[in-house]
Amino acid sequence: MKANGSARKSVKRTMLAGALVIGASTLVFQGFIQAATATELHKTSSVPTHYATQAVGSSHAAPNGLPAGYQPANYTVGDIDLEYYQNQTPTSADMAKEEAAEIGAQALWAVFGLNLEGQVIEMGYQPATENLPRSNWYADVLIDGKRSYSFSVDSVTGELFTIGHDRALETEVSVAFDPALDQNPQEYVDLARELAEKYNVVHSAVTSVEYNGQGYSNNDPTISLDIKGENGEIALMSFSRFDKALLGISYNAEYKAALEASERFHNQVQEKAKELAKSAPPAGENGAFLLKVME
Repeated sequence: MKANGSARKSVKRTMLAGALVIGASTLVFQGFIQAATATELHKTSSVPTHYATQAVGSSHAAPNGLPAGYQPANYTVGDIDLEYYQNQTPTSADMAKEEAAEIGAQALWAVFGLNLEGQVIEMGYQPATENLPRSNWYADVLIDGKRSYSFSVDSVTGELFTIGHDRALETEVSVAFDPALDQNPQEYVDLARELAEKYNVVHSAVTSVEYNGQGYSNNDPTISLDIKGENGEIALMSFSRFDKALLGISYNAEYKAALEASERFHNQVQEKAKELAKSAPPAGENGAFLLKVME
């Protein structure tokens, strides 16, 4: 069961970049993109690694650089028990997993107020890929043995890529699409702006907050919003439609890479569609074109 749980989470992590950019009617923060794109996004071919020059800071850091009120906790750092991660080897330029774990622990405290005393952080190394050309450490955070939080950080610079809270509601609620909310998401736009500024999500003044879409995580209905900063950064924030709790943030480095990957994929689909249209045989008696199956 442990392996299965880790597998679900690792796919969830790897699918983050894809699903966060799907859009208003289909976004599901938990599901991300499932089996249809899993193989593509798991590719680990060697690609150049690129880094942003802007330092990442927090508007709520204490004078010594730690989040305000943060006290180092005694937690255990382990490995994600999956073959994929077992086959990855950090380079000499990458920080140790323990250092990355502490960066994540501080972020979880700053955003969720989470104290990891006595808990477990399972780490997995992910090399740079075409869709995310920066290697990173991903973590599943176990609270009392249950995977409840996650984060990922650049394995060289320590820049925070993502942070999330995974939960299952004890109350039965509908996860269906909410048409009324789709027409007027202003209360969440205001909430996202408030928290984006509080947690310095785009490392500058927030210039706009735009409704992205609705989905669900486990049995928790969600809504996501794009946050744009004065400095050009963009991030995605996800909230529960049940109680407005913040569930996750995809920061600029990963979200912008996801948007670019989505655009490339869209262009490839359009080109493929044009090729198929050119090579399609004449219309049949019913007027429908017979299309080849894309391999």
